[in-house]
Amino acid sequence: MAKAARAVSVRDATHDDLRAIVGIYNWAVNQTFATIDSEPLDTEEAAHWWEAHGKRSKLLVATDESGVIGWARLFPWKQRGFDIVEDLVYVDPVHHGRGIGKALLTELIKEARGLGYRTIVATIATDNRSGLQLHTTLGFEAVGTIRNAAHKFDRWMDITLVQRSLD
Repeated sequence: MAKAARAVSVRDATHDDLRAIVGIYNWAVNQTFATIDSEPLDTEEAAHWWEAHGKRSKLLVATDESGVIGWARLFPWKQRGFDIVEDLVYVDPVHHGRGIGKALLTELIKEARGLGYRTIVATIATDNRSGLQLHTTLGFEAVGTIRNAAHKFDRWMDITLVQRSLD
């Protein structure tokens, strides 16, 4: 008998979600090329990161009956007034392949439009094929590669910059 699909919802994150968000992120830091960061966030850094959210930023979580299973964030790409926002999307590895990243990124695109941004970008480790595919599926296009941008797991990594117009 096939397993029933769990209902997933996407909502604004609350401070109570921070522990789960950091747990998902730190797993990606320690286990994958989904981020170029090589050191997990500690409690103090996580608190600062949380406080950095402003009115032109957005933090969402995907949840099911087990709790937070993914998160996504919008934040200004540069701090000098550009109408460009950057996205981050992370999903608990237990829940990969369920469309959670797509649900989160779809909602971020709507939020970015609502916040008045004109362009959304993401910097994705070139080895992160699923991250690149997720963004391509939702209309992003690769616009450049930064070679040897970070050193992780004893090798150099490239980063691909992708963008999508919100017009």
